[in-house]
Amino acid sequence: MYLLLSLGIILVVMFVSGAALGFMGNYIDGFIEDLSDDNSSLYFALGMVILCVACAILQIVFLSLRYASYTMGRIPKNKRRLVISYTGMAMYGLALLYCTISDPFSSDDESLRASFAWIAQHPISSFIGMSFIEATADLIIYGGIMREILEWKHRPQIIVPVFALIIGLASAFFSTPVLAIVSTMTVMFQGYLYDYTRSVIPIIFGDICYWLIIVLLTGLSLPAWCFFIAAILFVPGAFLALQTMEPFKPID
Repeated sequence: MYLLLSLGIILVVMFVSGAALGFMGNYIDGFIEDLSDDNSSLYFALGMVILCVACAILQIVFLSLRYASYTMGRIPKNKRRLVISYTGMAMYGLALLYCTISDPFSSDDESLRASFAWIAQHPISSFIGMSFIEATADLIIYGGIMREILEWKHRPQIIVPVFALIIGLASAFFSTPVLAIVSTMTVMFQGYLYDYTRSVIPIIFGDICYWLIIVLLTGLSLPAWCFFIAAILFVPGAFLALQTMEPFKPID
């Protein structure tokens, strides 16, 4: 139900905003010829605005109807800083891994190259926009969909890997198989983290850290030894985040 509701809201916003965007594009092409070379940059900016509007509506709907919430869940007060710090450490590692194995500017996909070129040119607005989009996705995916599934049948050892595999396979259609592995690892870690904490706050903080690294390193070619730094950040970070919450996780 949550997924259908989210999809419906996004489609409505995209349809209305797309019509407005098309009108503005025709206006720009017809009357502001001097900006013709910058149209693609303008379209990316407007696309980011449309996504943020859709996310704002999703946030309002899910929070007002109490389909999801921003709470600390099962995290004890004296463990919150540790859990959030370790989560950020793990996500820094995953982001570094992504940047090490990915070079979007050498991709055959022109839209992908253009998207990352826009991110490189507008790092601050890209970081703010993607952080808000990720926060909304975390609220819906973990705070809404996964919470409902875990409350219906608390089998995280089955639900989380299957959930991560589905997301990974879906991402493979929009990226290379190697990057789909990073997506699967991310959802696997965040899924178990949500099951232990029942809070989206550390997940959102982790995704903000993730996009900070992506934006900062976009366009840079990283050496292969960055794999080791990524592993040093991710493996201990993920282990310590889950280990800190081990005594407080839900029991079957």
